[in-house]
Amino acid sequence: MGAGKTTVGRELSRKLRMNFYDLDIEIERVQKLSITDIFKSCGEESFRQKETEMLLTLSQKASPAVFSTGGGVVLRGQNRDIMDASGKVFYLKANVDTLWNRVKNKAGRPLLDIENPRAKFRELFIKRKDIYELSPQIVFTDDMSISEVADSIVEMLK
Repeated sequence: MGAGKTTVGRELSRKLRMNFYDLDIEIERVQKLSITDIFKSCGEESFRQKETEMLLTLSQKASPAVFSTGGGVVLRGQNRDIMDASGKVFYLKANVDTLWNRVKNKAGRPLLDIENPRAKFRELFIKRKDIYELSPQIVFTDDMSISEVADSIVEMLK
């Protein structure tokens, strides 16, 4: 959350001349509901199931593409398996304070729509960090522009 997955993904797809798919946007398109509304009406577990189904659908597309996932997608082993089997997976790493500064004023984050969002954010970061660290492709994004992050990924793909 706040790593820049969507923004970097768009830039990367432009640089690589590939299609771009944002998992959350695709879920919203199919469900005809916002992510926030899906969380409110169906709950997080239902959203996570929809996330897995969409990830599987998108991963089966024939042409190479760049995908952006939500930050919690890594919590399911099945999702990690799908991503690993589909291509290169990159962890856009930044320190927790950098990430918080990127998301603290943005709406549409249902997991942070609570009384103490900063504490929840830190909890989510800690819960997910060890899983993210398993990625063999890690890009440190602190103090980097979107273009620089995308360029780093392009270099890693060579």
